[in-house]
Amino acid sequence: MAYTTEKIRNICLLGHGGDGKTSLVESLLYMTGNTDRLGKIADGTTVCDYDPEEIKRKISIQTTLVTLETQGYKLNILDTPGYFDFAGEVAQALRVAGCGLIVVSAKDGVNVGTEKAWRMVRGKKLPSFFYVSKIDEENSDYYTSLHKLQKQFGVSVAPIVVPIFEGNRDTVGIVDCVIRKAYRMDGNKRVEIPIPEDMKDEAELYHQELIEKICELDDDLMMQYLEDEGASIPVEDLKRVLRKATCECTAVPVCCGTAYRNKGVQKLLDAIIEYMPAPTDIPSIKGTDMD
Repeated sequence: MAYTTEKIRNICLLGHGGDGKTSLVESLLYMTGNTDRLGKIADGTTVCDYDPEEIKRKISIQTTLVTLETQGYKLNILDTPGYFDFAGEVAQALRVAGCGLIVVSAKDGVNVGTEKAWRMVRGKKLPSFFYVSKIDEENSDYYTSLHKLQKQFGVSVAPIVVPIFEGNRDTVGIVDCVIRKAYRMDGNKRVEIPIPEDMKDEAELYHQELIEKICELDDDLMMQYLEDEGASIPVEDLKRVLRKATCECTAVPVCCGTAYRNKGVQKLLDAIIEYMPAPTDIPSIKGTDMD
């Protein structure tokens, strides 16, 4: 199938070793029907880690390009190694990527690899996202990881998704903070559910914080927000300004999920399509005439 430039996204996955980049790619491929089984690093069956050394050591040692098709879009994903010995692979991937997706483990939070990935995308002025992985694993803490991201990297870090937990870290679904709707997964199918009563206040708080951050980035929306005394801004306007701010690196959306249980992965796909830049949104590279 042929795609126009506006329907293409070139994404570089970055982050510390072991934070879940390769597992996330597996989930994305499986969710979109581009593979018929969910490969696992422990079994040596992932699409990206195909080299015998990668299978043996259970780590990525080279950048792998994976292409998937979904919702009429083509996503080119560059899965980079997280270990510093292979930093050259990351630099090569960033050279051709249109945006960066920094994966952060909810178990470990912000670490050296996260900081290094942030410096690299900021140094190249690349639009970027954060994705908090492993939110359902033992000793994980999504909200602590989120607060550390905001404290470390500033107010531009804005969660657009928060998880719905039940019991001891069992991830039931997610709440989309932009449109204030909750979803759960039924196999590979997304089903809308009511926002749990004990989460309504929290979901409203994150929604209002997101509105305020987005309105600060657009004078017209800010005037509307002030004139209407905080009344709801149309979703279309929120998405439009959030996309523009993401492309201009003044906003860094945060998504979350669990790779092997496919929770939050569909929303990440939606966010990539809605907010990440197409090649036409990236400014032309400027060179220098040596004469």
